[in-house]
Amino acid sequence: MIFAQPAPDAPVFSPISSRLIKFKKIVAATGLLLCLAAMPVQANDAVVEGRSNWLFAGWESLTTAKPDAERASLRLISETATLLAEKNVKLVVVVVPLKPRYYEALLPDGAAMSDLVRARYDRLLSGLRAEGIKAPDVRDALRTVLAAKKEVFYRTDFHWTTFAAEATADLVADVTTAEGPLPGKPGTGAPLGEWMSDRHLGDLAANFLPPERKRAIGPEAYVIRAAAPPAAGLLDPDPSPVAVVGNSFVQPYFGFPQRLSNKIDRPVALKWNPGDVGPWATLLQYLQSSEFTTASVRYLVWQFNEAQIQNGPDAVGEWAPQSISTSAAWRGKVADALKNR
Repeated sequence: MIFAQPAPDAPVFSPISSRLIKFKKIVAATGLLLCLAAMPVQANDAVVEGRSNWLFAGWESLTTAKPDAERASLRLISETATLLAEKNVKLVVVVVPLKPRYYEALLPDGAAMSDLVRARYDRLLSGLRAEGIKAPDVRDALRTVLAAKKEVFYRTDFHWTTFAAEATADLVADVTTAEGPLPGKPGTGAPLGEWMSDRHLGDLAANFLPPERKRAIGPEAYVIRAAAPPAAGLLDPDPSPVAVVGNSFVQPYFGFPQRLSNKIDRPVALKWNPGDVGPWATLLQYLQSSEFTTASVRYLVWQFNEAQIQNGPDAVGEWAPQSISTSAAWRGKVADALKNR
């Protein structure tokens, strides 16, 4: 089921299927989107106010990148992919691009991406693919959204729109079904609900701006899907051949897991945490859980934000203290978790 917003050390497991998603619980899970996908920082550092009341995350540097640290993380991801492959599970890494890549013209005067940051997404994709890891280019999905004249990120929020989430889910569905239909029963994918509007402040505004700036910037409309009615006769969860592990970008509110399930026509297992838990601890929690069974999972979709990959498991100050681990210790725990499956 969908749990309410967790404590940082509490795992969130959700088999996404037509009989398990309830819209009120989805809204509760988001905490009205106050669950950020990054480590909390001081309010005066957290938000960059741009033109036309657009807000950007201050913790994502537009000028500094760490190529050496990126390569270390890519090696760790590659080692994880090898361990999963030994259990007949294929890893798909989904990297969500920076919001300023799409709204650079709305940054404040004098703010711009450095060449090192501008080249980072291509650098990450090339590094992942060189290791034989399936890494779809999310920019391809977002181009289709922009071509339809829709936004790919919210004005006052760190997160992507449902349009961007669903387009990316379609891209991932193509990857996971490229070799043919997935195991399981046809007709067990999640149905999609009707479009609706949910109006509120974005998380950057709600969490970090003073009251007078919140009033000036105001709420915005979140175009999302309502929960679809449960399909008749589907009472027991079917095995999930695809599992999604990530942060609040893949929470049900934005629709990524439901759309993926709908497109592959199979249930999708979901494990997400608030961003300060970090991708490393979140993946480990899933692999150590009883919900992870190599008998059913054939693809594990691991979602990162672009700027996160430069922060390994030992990145003190980036993740909650209980998430911090040396790379060697984290790798050992992953190996142990898979050994027991």
